[in-house]
Parts: sequence; C-alpha cells; structure tokens
Amino acid sequence: MLDAIVECLVKRKLTVKAYGARCAIICADVLAFIAMLAILLFAPALIALDLVIVVLAAVFTYLVFRNTDVEYEYSFFDGELAIDKVMHKMTRKKLRRFNMTKMDCMAPAGSQRLGGGVNNHIKYDYSTQYEDDSHFVAVVHCDDNTIAEVMFTPSEEMLEKIRQAYPRKVFLD
Repeated sequence: MLDAIVECLVKRKLTVKAYGARCAIICADVLAFIAMLAILLFAPALIALDLVIVVLAAVFTYLVFRNTDVEYEYSFFDGELAIDKVMHKMTRKKLRRFNMTKMDCMAPAGSQRLGGGVNNHIKYDYSTQYEDDSHFVAVVHCDDNTIAEVMFTPSEEMLEKIRQAYPRKVFLD
C-alpha cells in the first residue's frame, strides 16, 4: 500500500542570474547581428566570417536558454526521495537521492520544528522559489555522516504519501 511511487514535476522560477545571462546573450546577439551586417556591407569577401558569427551566436543562445529553463522532478518510492533536474524539457540530470528512513523531521520552510536552521547542515534548495508555493524542508542524515536540509515543493499527493509513511516525522504546521 505504501510502496506506490509518487512523482511530482515543478518548474523553478528564473533567478536573477538566469535573467542576467539571458539579457547578456540577447545583447551579444544584437552586437553579432550588427557585426554581421557591417561585414556584409564593407567586406563581402569575408562571408565565411559571417557564417561563423551566426553559428556561434545561435549555439550560445541555445545553451543559455536551455540551461536557465529548469524543472525539478521529485520521486518518492520505497522510502527514498529522488530529485532530478530537467533542463528545457529535454535533458534530465539525476541530482540526489535521500533515504527518508533516516529523516529527523520534515516541516514547512520557516517552521519552529526545524530548530531554527543549524549552521553545520548542508542545504539543498530544490524548490520552485515562488513565494506562493508551500515549500517543505526535510532534515535527513546522509550516508557520509552529514546532515542535509532539503528544501523542495511537493505536491499534495506526495506530501500525503510521505506523511503516511512517516507520521511522527512530518509536520504540516
């Protein structure tokens, strides 16, 4: 009954760094376009250079937009929370797996039950970053004798499954 797999896919908000990268690449594209026109007008013999500029601009634009469009997929199965990063709805990268049987507690972000955020914990932020969403923090003991604070944005179904599996460790306040 509790061995059912629950998956949740959430889109991450664009960060300031991602906006900056996108603006910078668009400005670079405009400059590359102006350089391409200047080369075509004043030195038509260098048309190969135009092709190189166009190809490089297209490749860099694609890479920047692909790497700044991020979604997280959470999978909860058999006491394990797996987190994958999906970039531009095409590329999947496995980030971390957390054994939830070694979890101390799980509560909404900012809750008093989390102990006020101890400084020696390793913090992982896999949440959507939107203020309207309900983010949860799970304090988990890892295999390498470290303690991780994992912030994520689970769906209601996933939250209910984790609460059913660990009723004394999950707090909804």
